[in-house]
Amino acid sequence: MLESDLAITLDLFVVTLLLASLLFLFCLVLAKRKYSFLKRVNPNFDLKKLLVLSAATVCFLRIMSFIGVIAMDLANVRAHYSLKPTRHHTTNNNNNDHPIEKNQAFYDSSMTVLFDLPNAIVISTYVLLTLVWAECSLLSRFHTESTVKWRKRGLFWYMIFNTSLYATQIILYILIFMGGVESEQVVIVRNVVNVAMASINLSAVCLVSLLYIYLNISFSGFPYRSQNSKESLRKISNVMLFWSLTRIVWGVAMLLAWTHDIDLLTSQGGWSPIILFVLLFFCEIIPIIALMDYSFMTIFDFERGATRAMSDLATGQHVLGTMQFEDSDEELHASDSFRRTSEEPLLSSGDIQ
Repeated sequence: MLESDLAITLDLFVVTLLLASLLFLFCLVLAKRKYSFLKRVNPNFDLKKLLVLSAATVCFLRIMSFIGVIAMDLANVRAHYSLKPTRHHTTNNNNNDHPIEKNQAFYDSSMTVLFDLPNAIVISTYVLLTLVWAECSLLSRFHTESTVKWRKRGLFWYMIFNTSLYATQIILYILIFMGGVESEQVVIVRNVVNVAMASINLSAVCLVSLLYIYLNISFSGFPYRSQNSKESLRKISNVMLFWSLTRIVWGVAMLLAWTHDIDLLTSQGGWSPIILFVLLFFCEIIPIIALMDYSFMTIFDFERGATRAMSDLATGQHVLGTMQFEDSDEELHASDSFRRTSEEPLLSSGDIQ
């Protein structure tokens, strides 16, 4: 009988990616349920549905990319994700026992694309969450601005941002695969890809911070529609703040990995698989769960609550109108009291005698 020599070894790197894939699968199922709920309640497509679909796309692409990386690792493909791969090429050239394969550049470039492809979707989801927050911020206050115009303006700039982001990513990926095995252009483009994605994360946080400051200053003089609107906006703001923090951590971590030449996608990197899992868990998995579970119903009910507050104000049942009427009654009673006091004589007849 012939004995099979096929053996699959699961090292720490593969186990880490499998565990991360299961967590992303959980997030994908959660996003699918939320989207089904939104579609059942309101068949029209809006920003909330787009946000859920964007988060689901992140989970799906992460799972597919990890499956590809695991397949390359199990096939003993010596691919490197090192952000400065010249060191690996130099080492291999000086070592005659381990010559460079003719497809090594393709393997290295594929590793870069597999890991970096979902990063742009994560950034796009973060910017889309900011648009949802901005819309909720406008709906939370009484003001004279047109919410429809603000929404159209936000979608226009979001389209420009997404077009620029994905166009840059596609052009860089094409340049990666156009070079040859010994091409220095491939090395330069791979460095540009990884540094650019880290820098875009930090730039997106800066743009979101400017929008946050601008809206808060511009609408600071307008009252909230209700205490519930204020608390709901605070809850959504906390989620956006957490996303901003995770984008900063991810961007700084990728820049540190580039400066210190750390290969995160390797089975021989010591603590690299654990560091990669911690980054994925803190910077992508937890934010998606917080978006889908912690603040989902708040975002979903926000517009309905804002509309109900406007109806209450129109019918005179809003607390703001009640407070204004109470203040007017107090001022009227105070003026009547002052008028009666001023009409009374300063001295009575008994005091004169």
